[in-house]
Amino acid sequence: MKINSKFKLMKKIQNYFFSGILIIAPLGLSLYVAWVVVGLADKIFRPFIPLSQLGIPSEIPGVGLIVAFLFFTILGAIAGSFFGKFYHKIVDGILSKIPGLNSIYSTVKQIIDTFATTQSNAFKEVVLIEYPQKDMFALGFLTSETKGEVAIKKNRKMINVFMPSTPNPTTGFLMFVPLNKCTKLSMSVDQAIKYIISAGLVTPNASMIKKALPKKKKPLTKK
Repeated sequence: MKINSKFKLMKKIQNYFFSGILIIAPLGLSLYVAWVVVGLADKIFRPFIPLSQLGIPSEIPGVGLIVAFLFFTILGAIAGSFFGKFYHKIVDGILSKIPGLNSIYSTVKQIIDTFATTQSNAFKEVVLIEYPQKDMFALGFLTSETKGEVAIKKNRKMINVFMPSTPNPTTGFLMFVPLNKCTKLSMSVDQAIKYIISAGLVTPNASMIKKALPKKKKPLTKK
C-alpha cells in the first residue's frame, strides 16, 4: 500500500516537472534566440561603430542590433527607389553571367523569394487535397488558375496548388488539380504554415474549426 502511494506521488511529481518544462520552454527558447540574435548583430556591426567617440559605453548590449535595423531599413528604402531597382537589375545581370556563381546566386535568390512569397498574397487560399491516395489528405496553397498548355490539353477547369513539405514549408512541389477536387479551408495561410511546421502538433484557430465542424465543407467552386 505504501509502495503504491509512493509510486503515485513520484508519478505526480514527474508530471508536475514536465508540465513546468512545457510552460517555461517557449519563453526560454524565445529569450535564447533573442540573445543569440543580439549577440550576432553586435559581433558583426559593433566594429564599425565608433562607440568611444559617440560617448556610448562599449558594454551595452544590443547596439549592433539597433544599427543593423537602421542599416537594413535604409537599404530597403533605397531598394524600392528607381536607383535601387536599377542597381538590382545590373547586379542580377552581372551575377547571372558568371559561371558557377550564377547557379549559387539564383538558388539563394529563389529561396529568399519563396520566403517573401509566403508573406505576400501569392498564396491565395488554403485547400485540402485528397493525396497521395484515396481517403488520405494533404494541405496545399492555391496560387492561381491553371492556364497555358496544361489547361488546354486537359480541357477542364484546374488550379495550381503548391504542396508544401513538413517541417519546411518553403520546399514542396506543384500540382495541377481539378477545381472540383479541392476543398477550401477557413484557416489563413499563416495558420496553415504553423500547422505544417509543427507537423500537426499546433492546431490553428481551434475554436473556429470546432464551430465549423457541424457544417459540411463545400468544394471550391468558381465564383
